[in-house]
Amino acid sequence: MSIDAGLPQPLRRLLFDADLDVEAPYTSRIFTNRDLAFERILAVGFDMDYTLAIYRQAELERLSLDTTVAKLLARGYPEQLQTIRADPEFAIRGLMVDKTYGNVVKMDRHGYVGTAYHGKRLLSRPERKALYRAQRLGMEHERFAPVDTLFSLPEVNLFAEIVDLIDSAPSLWSETPLPTYNQAWNDVRECIDLSHQDNSIKGQIMADPSRFFEVDPELGATLHKFRSAGKRLFLLTNSFYPYSDAVLTCLLGDQLSTYETWHSYFDWIVVGSRKPGFFTKQEPFQELDIQGQPIGAPVAEPRRGRIYQGGNQAGLQRAMGVHADEVLYVGDHIYGDIVRSKKSSGWRTALIIDDLEHDLEVRYARQITLEEIQHLSQLQIKLTDEITALRYLARLLSRMTAAELVKTGVEHATADAALDEARNQLRHRFERLRKYEEETADTLRRRIGEIDGAFNKYWGSLFASRKDTSRFGDQVDAYACVYTSRVTNFRFVSPVKYFHAPHGSMPHWRRRR
Repeated sequence: MSIDAGLPQPLRRLLFDADLDVEAPYTSRIFTNRDLAFERILAVGFDMDYTLAIYRQAELERLSLDTTVAKLLARGYPEQLQTIRADPEFAIRGLMVDKTYGNVVKMDRHGYVGTAYHGKRLLSRPERKALYRAQRLGMEHERFAPVDTLFSLPEVNLFAEIVDLIDSAPSLWSETPLPTYNQAWNDVRECIDLSHQDNSIKGQIMADPSRFFEVDPELGATLHKFRSAGKRLFLLTNSFYPYSDAVLTCLLGDQLSTYETWHSYFDWIVVGSRKPGFFTKQEPFQELDIQGQPIGAPVAEPRRGRIYQGGNQAGLQRAMGVHADEVLYVGDHIYGDIVRSKKSSGWRTALIIDDLEHDLEVRYARQITLEEIQHLSQLQIKLTDEITALRYLARLLSRMTAAELVKTGVEHATADAALDEARNQLRHRFERLRKYEEETADTLRRRIGEIDGAFNKYWGSLFASRKDTSRFGDQVDAYACVYTSRVTNFRFVSPVKYFHAPHGSMPHWRRRR
C-alpha cells in the first residue's frame, strides 16, 4: 500500500508506525536489481562506515590530507605539499589509477576509457586513445588501482596533485630522488594507511565525532522499525571497538529512550571483522567486554547480546539460525561488503551509495535535457546508418559503366546522363545528411557536456561513462540486490514489501517495430 507523500506529517507518522508503505521523496527511493521478498528476510546486518555512519566528506578529506602530507614530508617530499587544497569534486568512486603513467581514468562497463586525467590535466582524445585504445583496464593489478570506497578519495586527490608537481617542478626534490608516478602512488597509499593505523585520523575523529558525521535523526527509528517487525539485527564492521563505540554513541546514543545504549539496537555485534576475509576464512570470534578488552578464549560461534572481534560468516550465520538467503547485508563497499558477501556467502545485498542523492537531483532537474540527449542519440544512429549506406552506394555507382546500365533496360542514348544524374542526386543527399549529422553530433556533444558538468565537472555521472553504464554502475547492477542513498530510506517501506526488479530482455527478444 502506497500513501501519498503530501499527507500531513502527523498522519504520515501514524502510517509509518503502522508499518505501511509511505511514498518516499524521489531522492530517498530504493532501487531494485533482483527481486527481494523483504518478508522472508529474517536478519539484517549493517556495516558502519559510510553505511550507518555518514561522514562529512569535506572534513574527513581535509584531515586525511593533513595527516598524510605530514608523513610524506618526513619521507623527503617538498614543503609545497602543505599548500595543496584538493578539489572535492575531482575524486569519485569507480575510477582507476594508472600508477605507471600517473593517470586517473574512468571507464565504461566494457573497460573502454572515456575520460582520463594526467594529474589534474584532461588528456586529449588522441592522447587517451594512444594509451588505452586496445586495453581492457583493471586486468594488470600491478599497474592499476581501483577506487572503490569513499575512504580512497583523499589519496586520489593527493596523488593527482603530486603528479602535477613532479611534472611542473621536479627540482623541488633536490635532496631526495624524484619519485616515479608508481612510487608516488605507493608512498601516498602507505602514508594514508599509517595515518589510519596510528590513530592520526581516527584519534581526532573520536575526540570530536559530531564534527565528522552527519547525525540522521531517523536512524534510531529505522532500526527500531526493523526490530519491531521481528527481524534480527547485527553490526558487522572492520572498524575496531573503541572507534565503533565512539561513532555509534554519537549517532545513536540518545535517539530513542527505549534503547539504553547503541548496543541495544543489535542482537549481534562484530567489530574488526577483516572483510572481505570474513566471508571466506574461518577465523574464530574473540569476545570483548564493554571497554573493548578480550574475555576468555576465542569461540566458533558468537552469542547473542555480546560483542566480538574477528570471526567468520559461517559461524555468525549458524548463531543466527538462518539460511543464507534470509540475510540482508547493508554496506557501502562494492567489493568488501557487496561482491564478497554476494559471491561467497549467498547473503542478499543492499548497497548504500551516498552520491545517489545528487545523481537523482540532477536527473530530476535536467529531465528535459536528458530526454533530448536520448532523442538526439537515436537520430544520430539513424543518420549514421543512412550515410554509411549512401557511401557504399556511391562506391558502387562510381564503378558502374553506361554499358552495365543498358543491360538493365535503360536506353543507350540516355545511359550516361542517367548515370550522372544518379551520382549527382546521391552526392547531394549524402552532403545534406552529413551536414545534418554533424549538426546533430555537435548539439549532442554540447548537451552531454552540460549534463556531465551538472553531475560532476570532471567525470559526469557516477553511473555512466560516455553513452553507456560506467564500471561502477555495472558493478552495482551485477552485485547489489537493492541500492539506495542511505539506511534511513528503509523507513518508508513495509517490512513485508516485495521489491520487484524491472526484468530486462536480451536484444534478440525485443519485438521488431
